[in-house]
Amino acid sequence: MIIKKMRLSMAVVTLAGTVLATTPVAAAGDNSASDNSKAQSESKYENKAVADVRSNTTLNIRKEGSLDSEIVGKMKKGNIATVVEKGSEWTKVKSGDVTGYVKNDYLVFDNDIEEYAKDNVKQVAKVNTETLRVREKATTDSDIIDLVGEGDTYTVNNQNDEWVKVSVDGETGYLSKDYTELDYSFGNAKSMAEIRAEQKAKEEAAAAQAAADNTSSSAASSTSSSASTASSSTSSRRRTSSSTSRSTAASSSSSYSSSSSTTSGSATGSSIASYARQFVGNPYRYGGTSLTNGADCSGFVMSVYAHFGYSLNRTSSAQASNGVAVSTSNLQPGDLLFYGSGGGINHVAIYIGGGQVVHASNSAPYPKGGIKISSAFYRTPVCARRIVR
Repeated sequence: MIIKKMRLSMAVVTLAGTVLATTPVAAAGDNSASDNSKAQSESKYENKAVADVRSNTTLNIRKEGSLDSEIVGKMKKGNIATVVEKGSEWTKVKSGDVTGYVKNDYLVFDNDIEEYAKDNVKQVAKVNTETLRVREKATTDSDIIDLVGEGDTYTVNNQNDEWVKVSVDGETGYLSKDYTELDYSFGNAKSMAEIRAEQKAKEEAAAAQAAADNTSSSAASSTSSSASTASSSTSSRRRTSSSTSRSTAASSSSSYSSSSSTTSGSATGSSIASYARQFVGNPYRYGGTSLTNGADCSGFVMSVYAHFGYSLNRTSSAQASNGVAVSTSNLQPGDLLFYGSGGGINHVAIYIGGGQVVHASNSAPYPKGGIKISSAFYRTPVCARRIVR
């Protein structure tokens, strides 16, 4: 830490050559840096309010300043809002897409926010250099377990004077403080519509996972009877007339044509998902775009879509502007799911249906890392985009 020395001028009062008092006086402008820092901290949270509730509860945002009024959204502990109008009992706030009234008793205002955040709000580290090494331990002599890019944001699990401990897609590592900017991850309120959509998506993902597990268990039991079934089917096929076979073939062809014409849009998304799945088990490589020799999360997505003639942006945060926005409760195979922390995006995956995604996760060997399949909600998605329409 560099400590700037204060230039001092000595105010000296003498009487008949005798020093009566010597007082150190700061030269003009010497306190400006300190004053500016304090002013910046205060202005940063001017007209802001943070929810102060227990971790397992939420703060209701109401349409009007009354307990009888409709609930239009909710704030979690540490969520931040802009103060629209402060009253003696209720304050009108705007947080995320929600505007409404909150009881003053459960809000921390303005200059008190900084002190409150130190003990109640998680910090995030934002990478401010082009490429930063993630170390296994908090020392430059430690092994490099991953690389992260400029703008990537990660929740701080712990820290000392020189390093921050973070999780990068399941891998715990350390980032040098010299190349990160620390801030608080306040988060925003969610509307009731957003809350319902997220709950529905989680329920559907859980149901899809349960169905997949059930299919896997029933497959084993059905295998034991396959021999007798095959024998019976062979005998039956021998008794089937050729005319019936021709009729069945014609019917099947007609059915297939009808199905193809009505589901061509979703089939395109499904074909992208199927294509992406075949690379499961291949390695992760930061900055890579090779589906076989190594790709990072956005490189994997970009290369998969390039195979089908789509040109996407290179980074995950930039890809979040490709295509059109869709709700996470209305996902289709081929959609992109984005993840992040502290308001930033640092990961992207391809939705493959059944509540699952395929993605280039991290540099650990497969199946812990590499290109693999995970639950779509292994982390809470920030947003979703649809490329194929």
